[in-house]
Parts: sequence; C-alpha cells; structure tokens
Amino acid sequence: MTKSRVVLTGLALCGLLGVLLTTTWVSGTPSGGLGGGAPVELTGSEASSLVRPALFTAVAGLLVAAFLGPVARRVAGVVVTLSGLAVAWAAAALLLDPEGPVTARAAEDWGLAGSASVHADATASWAPWVAALLGVLLALVGVAVLVARWQGLGARYERRGQATRTEEPLWDSLSRGEDPT
Repeated sequence: MTKSRVVLTGLALCGLLGVLLTTTWVSGTPSGGLGGGAPVELTGSEASSLVRPALFTAVAGLLVAAFLGPVARRVAGVVVTLSGLAVAWAAAALLLDPEGPVTARAAEDWGLAGSASVHADATASWAPWVAALLGVLLALVGVAVLVARWQGLGARYERRGQATRTEEPLWDSLSRGEDPT
C-alpha cells in the first residue's frame, strides 16, 4: 500500500472519529444524592476525556509520517498505533461502565464532592461500538506506517553525487615539473 493511501486512510478514520465524538455515546437517568434527576445524554467528548487527545495525537503522527524521514516515521507509527489503541480502550471502558460518566456528570451538576451517593441507570449507544472498531483500524494503520518502506518526501528529487576522481594530487604533478594549466 502506498504512503498516500495509508496516511489518507488514517486521516479519514480520524475524521470519522471526530464526527462520532459529537454524537450521543451514553444516556441515562441519575438518582440519589439530591433525589432523581433529569435524563442525561453525553456526547463522546463529554463521556470520555481520552478520545479527543488521542485523536489529535493520531492526526499529528500521520502528518509526521507523511512528511518526515524514516526514523520519524517509525516513531509516528508507534504514536498512531498507541493512539488507536487508546481510542479503542476508552470506548471499551465506556461500554463496560456506561453509568460512570452519567454519575460523574450528575455529581458535578448537583455540586457533590464525589459520585459515591449518586447512581444512574445508563445505557451506551451504538457510537462507542463504532469508535472501538475505528480505534482498532487506526491502530492497524499505525502498524502499516511502522512497517512500511517508503521513500522520504524529497527523496525522489535527490540524486547521488558524482564519484570523485582518484587522480594523483596536483602538487605531485608540479613536483615532476609538469604545468597543470
């Protein structure tokens, strides 16, 4: 796969994740603390504080992979892979505990110091499932960046210098009395 396809695929996945962050990831109704609360719907950005920074880190890593040399590209491949895994992990954590973000939001809204006295009946939507899948795909793009053997951006415009001539030094010809002019 070419460098442009891998990088554009990664950027497209990041774009999809960015759009996905604006959708509802978890909804629920908190209870306890000060009594029952109004239903709460949290977007991906509100439900998980890890996804957006991981997304921006992946975009930066993909841009580094596109424009810099092989050493930076290897580092960028590791960064993109870890960013994709972080997105998948954050989405999976939300799927395993959708009540956590709802209770934290309710405790914050109600002005409670902790969320121990707040409980919630919450469910995750389809968005964390898709985010987990996109995170795994982004990690695979990072692996592709890591193992690829691409040229650097300017490598096609560079050419090797000419071999230097291995003639005897000019001083030796002058010592023999030859005129180099």
